[in-house]
Amino acid sequence: MKQFGLEELDSDDEAEVPVLMQKAKNIEFERDESGELVLPPMKDFKTIREKQRVIRGYIGAVYSQYICFTIISHF
Repeated sequence: MKQFGLEELDSDDEAEVPVLMQKAKNIEFERDESGELVLPPMKDFKTIREKQRVIRGYIGAVYSQYICFTIISHF
């Protein structure tokens, strides 16, 4: 597995930070035509830790989306 040093990440501000170095809550997910979040294919991630982080981020994002909708709809 390739190790990423901080100097590699700092060298290009536009570079995408690998999932293994992101916090789960900072992972962004695409949306489908109806606006629902889409879980990316697990084959795109090599390690169990990357897969766990993506799934954890996805669950958190979906939960946040529906909690905000529920709170707003009650007011």
